[in-house]
Amino acid sequence: MRSLSSRWTTIRQRIVSARLVLLCCDVDGTLARIADHPAHAQLPTGTKRLLRQLVGLPGFRVVFVSGRALADLKRIVGIQGAYYVGNHGLEMAGPSLAFTHPQARRARPRLRRLARQLSRALRDIPGALVEWKGLTVSAHWRSVPPSAHRLFHRRVEACVGSWRRRGWLRQRRGKRVIELLPPVAWDKGRAVTWLLRHLSPRGGAAGWWVIYLGDDRSDEDAFRVTNRLRGLTVFVGPRRVATAAAYWLKSPRDVQRWFSALQRAQSEAFASRREPWTGTN
Repeated sequence: MRSLSSRWTTIRQRIVSARLVLLCCDVDGTLARIADHPAHAQLPTGTKRLLRQLVGLPGFRVVFVSGRALADLKRIVGIQGAYYVGNHGLEMAGPSLAFTHPQARRARPRLRRLARQLSRALRDIPGALVEWKGLTVSAHWRSVPPSAHRLFHRRVEACVGSWRRRGWLRQRRGKRVIELLPPVAWDKGRAVTWLLRHLSPRGGAAGWWVIYLGDDRSDEDAFRVTNRLRGLTVFVGPRRVATAAAYWLKSPRDVQRWFSALQRAQSEAFASRREPWTGTN
């Protein structure tokens, strides 16, 4: 991976020349530091201010992509005019958009039952948290003491192993969390592709330059899709990580600094495109 700041001149030229820009951002670990409890996560004030300014620019669309439930994602971000992609792409909302994947909706009762079973199985493990997110389930072990890690994983496997083998769910790992999803061929990458088609009158990605920032395994699908579209992919976190992203930023603080430069470049590009007012009708 190359440092994003080291290529700023080239990237700035690409931003200025792009007619339409789709900025897609994961939230936890990318825009905000990962909190000990999901409910405690906060978007930095400076980052939110810059994103609001970007949302207001013509030809610029901002998308927040997360494993969080859609309602929870909107609560944390709280920026009007943006697009929200929750539950790893299974639900989306934004201007003239309300989407829930139909197969995920049908699988909801079964996964809700699993969430209850998993809560009972983990209730005596300190720090374990089972989060029912409306369409998916998360089993968090960030606050579980090291002495109980093995027990936590044994209990999760005992509870969900048979479901997985029967094809009733998909299981994937995140940062100290196990994600349990409906058995649907869907991910953040497919969600970005779907959203591009929704935003494009001709149903394709023509005219759009896509930027995707993420920090987790679940973002890799979106990195690969964005690379195929010749967009900009940015991994946020340690540099020595195997990832499909082409560029790297160290932390959410660096993301905020880059957004500041991005906002200036995009504002200048918009100002240069405006035709001078002649004062005549």
